[in-house]
Amino acid sequence: MFNFFKKKTSTEIIDEKEDDESSISLGAGVAATESARVSTQAAAQKFAKPTKYDRSILDDGAAKINSKKNAFKSGVEVKDQYTGDALTLTKAEAKMKYGDDWTKHLAESDHKISLKKRYEQTKDNPWLSNDNIKASSNSSDNLEVVSRKFNNAKRSRSNEEFVTDDTYLEKTGVKLSEQGKSKAIESEKKIQKVLKRRDFKDSTGNILKTGHNAGKAAAKNSGVTGMTMSGIMNFTAVIKGEKSAEDAIADTVVDSGKAAATGYIMGGGLTTISHTLTGSSSKFLRALSESNVPGKIITAVIVTGDTIKRYGDGEITTQECLIELGEKGLNFATTGYSMAVGQAIIPIPVVGAAVGALVGSVITSNYYNQLMTSLQNKQLEHQERLRIIAECEKATREARAFREELEIYLSSYFREYQDCFDDALSTIQMAFEIGNAEGVITGANQITCKLGGKVHYDNMNEFKDYLFDDTTDIL
Repeated sequence: MFNFFKKKTSTEIIDEKEDDESSISLGAGVAATESARVSTQAAAQKFAKPTKYDRSILDDGAAKINSKKNAFKSGVEVKDQYTGDALTLTKAEAKMKYGDDWTKHLAESDHKISLKKRYEQTKDNPWLSNDNIKASSNSSDNLEVVSRKFNNAKRSRSNEEFVTDDTYLEKTGVKLSEQGKSKAIESEKKIQKVLKRRDFKDSTGNILKTGHNAGKAAAKNSGVTGMTMSGIMNFTAVIKGEKSAEDAIADTVVDSGKAAATGYIMGGGLTTISHTLTGSSSKFLRALSESNVPGKIITAVIVTGDTIKRYGDGEITTQECLIELGEKGLNFATTGYSMAVGQAIIPIPVVGAAVGALVGSVITSNYYNQLMTSLQNKQLEHQERLRIIAECEKATREARAFREELEIYLSSYFREYQDCFDDALSTIQMAFEIGNAEGVITGANQITCKLGGKVHYDNMNEFKDYLFDDTTDIL
């Protein structure tokens, strides 16, 4: 630990700079992941929907009143476009003019797509809020004026369900011409497309807004984390005469900017990915999101990605790769804990965590490097070598903590899927090799069914029909 303040040689300074950048990147990644977790929880609350249909949440009395008033505003006679009956604005007027048949002539606002149908259509969309659904469902596009008799009989049915059930129409006393029935069905098809476009627009807007806000929050936390860690490192370099004050300030600014950029991308991306997974039909994917697994995996890739890449490019040997991963793994396994401890000791938002991350990073890196240096020294006595090997093994066990945590968690979900995945992927691979498209579809459908998804096609002809079906929303 005290070597942190010891003056370094030029070679050591270069190595230390790389270690510093790795530590700052790690601290920023952990801060961004934690920020994304908080943002995902906030998104879950904002876009939460009732588990059962509740009309009171989606109904808008004021919108229905305005719809009626607008229909009569011009002074022109208003008719129910499906029954052809003349309509009146008030109950008193309807009773005075039509007596016992007043329900056929009293105007009421009806939802072309009922509120219950709208709930069923949108309940699994993770990016639509109740306010979004209420606004679109009670828009002028979806509200129309019909007779009370028509409206009361229709209730929560779709237009097509209602007008094609002749037995029910006779039971309720609603009389419709064939032209009226066709008009009702066509009206429903048109508004269905309008509402689908409206839902897509609202969802897209919510994704962009939520991702941007989550990115800003993560950028702030990651930026402060990076600035604090870089500031301490550069301040120390100035004291030791390794940097000028101007260079130290410039480097701190650059490091802070990189950390903030990393935070924005990770925070926004992880939040949108994680919240999108909450709307999946697969319990497996929902569980991954709720446990913040995407964030942990991405942070792990950030930490070890350069090592894996350099090993793949042949820049480092297998032994060097393992040694480097050991240090990074140990650093990663302790950074989250160190940040929590630092925040508790220095209760200043983010700053305490950043200092804790720096201290933890320095301590674990120095400890690991000292052990490896000692181990590689061939002059050590046999007993001393065994002692150091034991300490190295202990350190590497800690380094595996994060990896094992992920493996245990993932295996608990993958266990029941493994055989299915193996069989399905083998089928797909073999189908690719022989050019059999039907085999690819069969293998893909196996995985879809296993993860709780819905299969839309079983062969190429059905796939083409599904792809070019205008009523199918592939996205």
